[in-house]
This record gives sequence, structure tokens and C-alpha cells, in this order.
Amino acid sequence: MTRWISFAIFITVVITVYSLLNYYFIHKHKNILTLKTTPVLILRLLLFTLILTPIATIIFSRYEQTAIAAITGFAGYSWLAFLGLFLGIHGIFDISLFVAERNGMKPSESHTRAISATAVIVSLLILFYGAFEADNIQIKNIAIKTDKFRSGERIRIMQISDVHFSPMIGGAMAQTIKEIADEQQPDLIVSTGDILDPGIKQRNEIVATLSEIKPPLGKFAIMGNHEFYTTEQYSKQFISDSGFTLLRNKSINIRNNLTVAGVDDPAIKRVKDAIIPPIQTYLSPKTRDRYTVLLKHQPRIEENSENYFDLQLSGHTHGGQIFPFNFFVRLVYPYMYGIYELKGGAVLYVSRGAGTWGPPFRFMARPEVVIVDVVSVN
Repeated sequence: MTRWISFAIFITVVITVYSLLNYYFIHKHKNILTLKTTPVLILRLLLFTLILTPIATIIFSRYEQTAIAAITGFAGYSWLAFLGLFLGIHGIFDISLFVAERNGMKPSESHTRAISATAVIVSLLILFYGAFEADNIQIKNIAIKTDKFRSGERIRIMQISDVHFSPMIGGAMAQTIKEIADEQQPDLIVSTGDILDPGIKQRNEIVATLSEIKPPLGKFAIMGNHEFYTTEQYSKQFISDSGFTLLRNKSINIRNNLTVAGVDDPAIKRVKDAIIPPIQTYLSPKTRDRYTVLLKHQPRIEENSENYFDLQLSGHTHGGQIFPFNFFVRLVYPYMYGIYELKGGAVLYVSRGAGTWGPPFRFMARPEVVIVDVVSVN
């Protein structure tokens, strides 16, 4: 019952915020939208349709109508991104207009229309660029030194995160991941959650492509929040079919001096009664002769957990995905993106992820696949 109440509250908040964004846009253009001309009537119908598309996308995705979900998803989430940008840009102008009016300077109607037009144009330009940025994955190389390896020894880890295979992200993304793996030749590959969403298009093609990637030390994955939203069983099957070993609150010694561990995302508690076990139940305290990599979807560090791992790989934040929303993301996740040195010599890396969730755009948060070279300090 508690889970359903939480879900109802979440949906209510989302619909309320989305409705307010639409109201703000319509209010700023009410002088145009109240006209009775045929083009305006068509525009009003289009706006009403766009308002409903995110809900339609969820429904079509759940029933695996991927082609329709891709269309409604692109339209609806693009509209949502546009509204957010329009609010941010126009909001800055609104503040300046408010200050001007307080000082006795009332703007003309033409000035107000010019501001709205500017906000629309700038928002559209950002989205056009954002589509380009989202489609261009960079390879992020980082090196981490350790005294737990012999002189000259190196382990290369390829991290993929937040791929979000969905009605809008399919086989082309899987092929890109494979090409990067072929080029970088990692020793092992890890997926740090949110590899899929409901209603995957080209599922068999994706699975076949990912299955062809066979690094010498294997492929490992964990359950992010979207794996649980998609349904646990479906996600487990997809991950297994793609050739990954699923680590659920467990660790595995893959070499005499290397351990990989993975933990479920707390979102499991939203879909069923479950407890995320403390780290000491699946990992022993660090030793001088074993390097431990922890896969954890959300970039959170529990108190004293640094004593149990050398490197934590996380994702979830998308690096904010669309500037300036990264500022809000950072309020929730202080470790939002990049590499962080923790207590006891432990290291955290938070990936921006390879895909997108919701709006198919990125702005000043380029997607990435991460190549981590753990090398001997000698």
C-alpha cells in the first residue's frame, strides 16, 4: 500500500509540474492563442495533443507498441524539454521586467512579444544542438593508480551506464558500444544500471550485438532504478541474454587480485518489499593484495563504506543531461559527475551515461563511455 501511495504522489507531482509548465507557455502567448483563426485553432489542438503525449508514451511502451511509442515519446519529451528551457529563458526576462516595472518603466507590448519570440528561438536552437550532442558519444579515458598490482600490471575496465534502450534508443546504440569495445579492447565491461526502459525497439538485434562483445574477464551488470521500473524479470532476462553476469548484492573474485561487486538500486523497494543489505554482507574490508571494484547505480557513499572498495563506478545523474538542470541535480547528488577522491584512498567515478531519458537531447552534458585503466603505481 505504501508503494502505491508513493507512486500516486509521484505521478501527481509530475502531472502538476507538467501542467504548470504548459500553463506558463500558454499564458505568455494568450493574445495569440485566443484568436479564432484556423491556424490558431490548429495550434491549440496541437498543444493539447502534445500535453497528452508523455502519458501516451508510457502506455504504448508498456504494451510494447514501440513504433507508436517512439513517435509519441519524441514529440512529448521534446515538448517537455522545450517548455523547461522556455521557462528558464523567459523567466530571466520576467525577473528583469519585474525590476523595471518596480522602477516605473513599463515595457511596451512589442517589447514583451520580442521577449517571448527570443525565448522560443533560443529554446529551439538549444534543442537542435542538443539532438546533435546526444548522438555523439565520447570516449572518456581515466587512469587510476594502485599499489595492489605488480609493476607494469594494468586492468582496463569499460563502463557503460544509463544507456536506456527504449522505443527511441535501439540497435544503433548497441553497435556503437560494440565498436568502442572493439577499439578499446577492455579486460572487462561493466554496466552500472539503467540499461533499458519499457518497450525496447529492436530487442533481438540489441541482444545479438551485445552478446558478440566478449572481453577476457567477462561482463558484469547491476540493477538500476529503471530495471525495476521496467519489471524485474524482464530486465534480468535482457541482461542475461546480452551476456552479462548480474551482480545483486554480491561480489565475485575474477582474478587472484581483483574483485567486482554489485548492489541493487534502492528503487527495488518501490516495487516490492526488499531490503538493501549493508555493504559488509557482500564485501570484506579492503586488503593490501586485492583491488575491489564496486558497481552502484546511484552515486551515494554510505558512512565508512570506503573501507570496503577501492573504486566505485556509478551513473544515474546523466550529468544533468540538459543545462542548466544540472544545478538542480547537484542539489540531490553532490557527486554529480566525474572523479572524486574519497577517504582511505578510495575513488568514485560518476559517468554521464551513454543514452538519454525522457527528452532525447543533451546540452553541455555530452554522453560517454568510460575507459578506466587501473595501473600499478610502479
